[in-house]
Amino acid sequence: MAMHTLHAYVDGADLSEVAPLLESEFTRFVASRSWSRLTVFVNERDLPGPGDRPGDLPRWDLGIDHELPDPHTEQAGWFEDVEAIALFLGTLVEKTGRGFIIGITDNRSGIREEMMGVATSNVNLPRLRAALGA
Repeated sequence: MAMHTLHAYVDGADLSEVAPLLESEFTRFVASRSWSRLTVFVNERDLPGPGDRPGDLPRWDLGIDHELPDPHTEQAGWFEDVEAIALFLGTLVEKTGRGFIIGITDNRSGIREEMMGVATSNVNLPRLRAALGA
């Protein structure tokens, strides 16, 4: 198992109206490429918990998980998949009016770190490259 996974999810939990379109778009996109690493569509909703306040929406992870190469094992071109994901999110912003979050999950601890938001079709690829040390 890889040490880290890149996650690219729609921002927010009020997704009922846009979820069917996003499910279709993400599923199509994942199937459309030959990926260098494991890449999957994610649609997971948390159940309401005892600490939730009335009216709070549970977390809804809707997007893509992409396994990242371990540090110092990266093969040439590995960032192309990450770039394709980020640019795809930019097209979804235009289609849905929703923003997206790109982050990294440490697969051992489960800790997530948000790296950047995607709120326009003009994705800041140099910032993403720097954040991943590419």
